[in-house]
Amino acid sequence: VREMPCSFFNAEEMEKAMSSENGDEEGGEAEHEAKKAKRTPATVASAIEPKLEELNPLLSGRNSIEERPIATLPDDFFAQFDAIVSSRLTIAEAKRVSRSLQKAKEGKLLIVTDTFGFDGCAHLDFGNSHSYRREVGKDKLSDLLKIEPYIPMGDMLDVPLAGVKGRWDKVTPRILVLQRLLMDYWGQNKSCQGKQKEEFVKFAKGWLSSNKLSNVSDSLDLAHFAHIAQHPEVSPVCAVLGGMLGNEVIKALTGKGEPANNVMLFNGLDGGCRSFLLTGKK
Repeated sequence: VREMPCSFFNAEEMEKAMSSENGDEEGGEAEHEAKKAKRTPATVASAIEPKLEELNPLLSGRNSIEERPIATLPDDFFAQFDAIVSSRLTIAEAKRVSRSLQKAKEGKLLIVTDTFGFDGCAHLDFGNSHSYRREVGKDKLSDLLKIEPYIPMGDMLDVPLAGVKGRWDKVTPRILVLQRLLMDYWGQNKSCQGKQKEEFVKFAKGWLSSNKLSNVSDSLDLAHFAHIAQHPEVSPVCAVLGGMLGNEVIKALTGKGEPANNVMLFNGLDGGCRSFLLTGKK
């Protein structure tokens, strides 16, 4: 819980969690080590469950929390959901979840999102069969439309970033680069997480070079971002981007409203959030 701050916890509760981690407890060293060995790390879901139920009593007893590692979950586990919003996934994990959802006949929404510092990025795959009605006036909707162009999640994540540009972007968007950097860092260097920032800077420089992103690397402060990479989430940023993505989930489930196709970029410094299209052109 300490690694993923949440607005549901007040300062006193967060300080208690930190004190518990640092061993600021009564008793000798042997007693502390025994307590530490018995302590089970709390997931964010289990920690905030009672607070969510207090906020909305109708949710009491209806929350199903799955705490198994994602690698141990079978493919049909993901297929049971109409919409999945995920974070801290590696590239391989995101592709696996995407393949599981694509096996279903009906369209299913997959959002792969992360926040890091004041920024956030989300990839959205509404499924090849998804259709929607655009709002064309008060209480008026268009005929059924398909998402054009449709790019599945796996193809989005395979697009070489060096060639990604947009109408207003002469170079690859910085926020998009940072999310993909983090996803590869978490996937290939989980054993390095928590180490000195030099380890991350070394990895990031090699990653940027191999992806031919030297034109973007000049604008990145990798030493500063190394600290963010270890504990990236800031709860207000999560709340704002989460609210926007929640609106996309509602649009997907109701089929009402034009969906964001297919990337959302959030800049917390200016409060702006915009759509960006990954075309899949390599």
